[in-house]
Amino acid sequence: MIRLNTYTLPALCMAGALWTASVSAENLPEPIGHVARVEGAAYISSRGHTNAAKVGQAIVPGVALSTGAEGALGVILGDGSVLSFGPHSELTLDDYRFAPARDELRLRATLNRGTLNLISGDMARLDPQAIAVETPQGRVRVRGGQVLMKVNP
Repeated sequence: MIRLNTYTLPALCMAGALWTASVSAENLPEPIGHVARVEGAAYISSRGHTNAAKVGQAIVPGVALSTGAEGALGVILGDGSVLSFGPHSELTLDDYRFAPARDELRLRATLNRGTLNLISGDMARLDPQAIAVETPQGRVRVRGGQVLMKVNP
Protein backbone atom coordinates (compact mmCIF):
# COMPACT_ATOMS: atom_id res chain seq x y z
CA MET A 1 0.00 0.00 0.00
CA ILE A 2 1.29 3.43 -0.95
CA ARG A 3 0.90 6.09 1.69
CA LEU A 4 0.53 9.64 0.51
CA ASN A 5 1.36 12.54 2.74
CA THR A 6 1.08 16.27 2.18
CA TYR A 7 4.47 16.33 0.38
CA THR A 8 3.99 13.27 -1.82
CA LEU A 9 0.83 14.35 -3.64
CA PRO A 10 2.15 17.74 -4.86
CA ALA A 11 5.41 16.07 -5.92
CA LEU A 12 3.49 13.45 -7.89
CA CYS A 13 1.34 16.14 -9.55
CA MET A 14 4.45 18.15 -10.49
CA ALA A 15 6.17 15.06 -11.90
CA GLY A 16 3.06 14.25 -13.96
CA ALA A 17 2.90 17.80 -15.30
CA LEU A 18 6.60 17.76 -16.24
CA TRP A 19 6.22 14.39 -17.98
CA THR A 20 3.17 15.64 -19.91
CA ALA A 21 5.02 18.79 -20.94
CA SER A 22 8.05 16.81 -22.10
CA VAL A 23 5.89 14.41 -24.12
CA SER A 24 4.09 17.36 -25.75
CA ALA A 25 7.38 19.10 -26.52
CA GLU A 26 8.73 15.94 -28.16
CA ASN A 27 5.85 16.00 -30.66
CA LEU A 28 6.67 19.51 -31.86
CA PRO A 29 9.02 19.81 -34.84
CA GLU A 30 12.22 21.79 -34.45
CA PRO A 31 11.94 25.44 -35.53
CA ILE A 32 13.54 26.12 -38.90
CA GLY A 33 13.24 29.89 -38.91
CA HIS A 34 11.30 32.83 -37.55
CA VAL A 35 8.99 35.64 -38.53
CA ALA A 36 11.01 38.79 -39.15
CA ARG A 37 8.34 41.23 -40.36
CA VAL A 38 4.56 41.53 -40.14
CA GLU A 39 2.37 44.23 -41.65
CA GLY A 40 -1.41 44.18 -41.57
CA ALA A 41 -3.17 40.82 -41.61
CA ALA A 42 -0.71 37.91 -41.70
CA TYR A 43 -1.32 34.39 -40.42
CA ILE A 44 0.46 31.15 -39.62
CA SER A 45 -1.50 27.89 -39.76
CA SER A 46 -0.24 24.63 -38.31
CA ARG A 47 -1.86 21.44 -37.04
CA GLY A 48 -5.36 22.78 -37.72
CA HIS A 49 -4.85 26.08 -35.89
CA THR A 50 -4.48 29.53 -37.43
CA ASN A 51 -2.96 32.41 -35.49
CA ALA A 52 -1.96 35.97 -36.28
CA ALA A 53 1.74 36.07 -37.13
CA LYS A 54 4.02 37.84 -34.66
CA VAL A 55 7.61 39.02 -35.10
CA GLY A 56 9.94 36.44 -33.57
CA GLN A 57 7.44 33.60 -33.88
CA ALA A 58 9.01 30.23 -34.72
CA ILE A 59 8.43 28.64 -38.11
CA VAL A 60 8.29 24.83 -38.43
CA PRO A 61 8.00 22.56 -41.48
CA GLY A 62 4.46 22.10 -42.74
CA VAL A 63 3.17 25.55 -41.77
CA ALA A 64 0.97 27.57 -44.07
CA LEU A 65 1.80 31.27 -44.27
CA SER A 66 -0.84 33.68 -45.54
CA THR A 67 -1.58 37.38 -45.79
CA GLY A 68 -4.78 39.39 -46.09
CA ALA A 69 -5.71 42.24 -48.42
CA GLU A 70 -3.33 44.74 -46.78
CA GLY A 71 -0.91 42.18 -45.34
CA ALA A 72 2.80 41.52 -45.75
CA LEU A 73 4.99 38.91 -44.08
CA GLY A 74 8.74 38.29 -43.93
CA VAL A 75 10.35 35.04 -42.77
CA ILE A 76 14.03 34.17 -42.29
CA LEU A 77 14.99 30.49 -42.44
CA GLY A 78 17.91 28.77 -40.74
CA ASP A 79 20.24 28.98 -43.76
CA GLY A 80 19.63 32.71 -44.15
CA SER A 81 17.03 32.39 -46.92
CA VAL A 82 14.43 35.16 -46.81
CA LEU A 83 10.79 34.70 -47.86
CA SER A 84 8.70 37.85 -48.28
CA PHE A 85 4.99 37.83 -49.11
CA GLY A 86 2.73 40.58 -50.37
CA PRO A 87 -1.07 40.93 -50.03
CA HIS A 88 -3.39 37.98 -50.66
CA SER A 89 -0.57 35.42 -50.56
CA GLU A 90 -0.60 31.82 -49.41
CA LEU A 91 2.40 29.50 -49.18
CA THR A 92 2.86 26.12 -47.53
CA LEU A 93 6.36 25.25 -46.37
CA ASP A 94 6.22 21.56 -47.30
CA ASP A 95 9.75 20.48 -46.34
CA TYR A 96 12.89 22.16 -45.05
CA ARG A 97 16.16 20.53 -44.11
CA PHE A 98 19.40 22.37 -43.59
CA ALA A 99 22.01 20.00 -42.22
CA PRO A 100 25.14 20.38 -44.38
CA ALA A 101 27.18 17.96 -42.22
CA ARG A 102 24.65 15.19 -43.05
CA ASP A 103 24.28 16.36 -46.66
CA GLU A 104 20.60 17.17 -46.05
CA LEU A 105 19.71 20.32 -47.97
CA ARG A 106 16.12 20.79 -49.06
CA LEU A 107 13.52 23.54 -49.30
CA ARG A 108 10.17 22.63 -50.84
CA ALA A 109 7.25 25.02 -50.75
CA THR A 110 3.94 25.49 -52.53
CA LEU A 111 2.84 29.00 -53.51
CA ASN A 112 -0.92 28.79 -54.06
CA ARG A 113 -1.57 32.50 -54.67
CA GLY A 114 -0.05 35.93 -54.28
CA THR A 115 3.53 37.14 -54.45
CA LEU A 116 6.74 35.64 -53.11
CA ASN A 117 10.15 37.27 -53.09
CA LEU A 118 12.68 34.57 -52.23
CA ILE A 119 16.30 35.50 -51.54
CA SER A 120 18.26 32.28 -51.26
CA GLY A 121 20.73 31.72 -48.43
CA ASP A 122 23.51 29.22 -47.84
CA MET A 123 21.42 26.28 -49.06
CA ALA A 124 21.47 27.36 -52.72
CA ARG A 125 25.20 28.06 -52.53
CA LEU A 126 25.89 24.56 -51.17
CA ASP A 127 23.44 22.75 -53.48
CA PRO A 128 21.89 24.63 -56.43
CA GLN A 129 19.27 21.86 -56.81
CA ALA A 130 18.01 22.09 -53.21
CA ILE A 131 15.28 24.76 -53.56
CA ALA A 132 12.00 24.31 -55.43
CA VAL A 133 8.67 26.13 -55.25
CA GLU A 134 5.52 24.52 -56.66
CA THR A 135 2.79 26.69 -58.14
CA PRO A 136 -0.55 25.76 -59.74
CA GLN A 137 1.16 26.33 -63.11
CA GLY A 138 4.35 24.32 -62.44
CA ARG A 139 7.60 24.11 -60.49
CA VAL A 140 10.25 26.80 -60.13
CA ARG A 141 13.80 25.76 -59.24
CA VAL A 142 15.85 28.39 -57.44
CA ARG A 143 19.54 27.98 -58.16
CA GLY A 144 20.68 30.95 -56.14
CA GLY A 145 20.14 34.66 -55.95
CA GLN A 146 16.68 36.18 -55.85
CA VAL A 147 13.38 35.12 -57.38
CA LEU A 148 10.17 37.15 -57.51
CA MET A 149 7.03 35.13 -58.26
CA LYS A 150 3.37 36.03 -58.67
CA VAL A 151 0.57 33.47 -58.77
CA ASN A 152 -2.97 34.54 -59.62
CA PRO A 153 -5.75 32.50 -57.99
